Amino acid sequence: MQQPLSFGITKEGNVITRKIKLLTDVLKLRKTFKQLQPGIIIASEYPFAAAAVLSGARKRSKIISWEHHHYYELKRNNFWEKIFRLTYPKLHTVVCLNDDEKKLFAPLNPNTFVIPNFIEQSGKSSLNNKTILTIARLTAVKGIDLLLQTAKEVLQKHPDWQWKLIGDGEMKDEVLYFIEKETLQNKFIFQPPVTHNIMAEYQNASLYVMTSRNECFPMTLLEAQSAGLPCIAFDCETGPRHIIHNNENGLLVEKENTVKLAGAISSLIDDKEKRKRMSERALVDVKRFSPEAVHKLWAAIIS
Repeated sequence: MQQPLSFGITKEGNVITRKIKLLTDVLKLRKTFKQLQPGIIIASEYPFAAAAVLSGARKRSKIISWEHHHYYELKRNNFWEKIFRLTYPKLHTVVCLNDDEKKLFAPLNPNTFVIPNFIEQSGKSSLNNKTILTIARLTAVKGIDLLLQTAKEVLQKHPDWQWKLIGDGEMKDEVLYFIEKETLQNKFIFQPPVTHNIMAEYQNASLYVMTSRNECFPMTLLEAQSAGLPCIAFDCETGPRHIIHNNENGLLVEKENTVKLAGAISSLIDDKEKRKRMSERALVDVKRFSPEAVHKLWAAIIS
């Protein structure tokens, strides 16, 4: 059975064996590229982009690194930081999801461009259901602990509303304990993900809340806006501010400030007309992330 290429990023072995694994995997990658003869190689993580450069593929192929994470989210040890800084200037192109990320990558490679994710618009929420929605991995980086603090305050102040959290992850037990401890069984609804087609969840909500500590370009905000949901998020590094226009299609709140987040949510719960205005603006603004608009940006760099 063929082993997957990890390029030494594994908990197995030691410092020496992981470096040997990097070398052997790069050689396997070189062999694969020689067989395939690709014209363009798009790598979606820094180890893959670095490995593509180390394989020598840039002599025959155009190598593009497509950055999906915030620059500082994926931690690199000293060895990988050196590899990162050695290989990234040799990439043909670096594609980032927003202008803030471009500023971080451009000093390494001047051929850095911004191409956001795209979203196709679907059915619109009626905004009639008193439901707040969050869809996220249950991890610290997604601010689930901050979400629980905020939900406790919001649901106490607005007992006729519900907050639905859809997701899975390492903090699942904390979420379940929170529901039991605060006796919020009928108010804070936890739902494991059961399907990739979740647009109906957006259409059945009236507000979308994101509590992440960092985000590059969160698809859930695009999905929520495509359903006409006003979105509320922390103004964390670096993505939300490029999707939410504060006080126009949603609200941006000081990062990790749960008091201000709860206040922002309550302000929209109490003002139905403002929710409607933000919903209408969201449906207009999200058109800048249409497939047609984004495809043109990709065509410009791969032509």
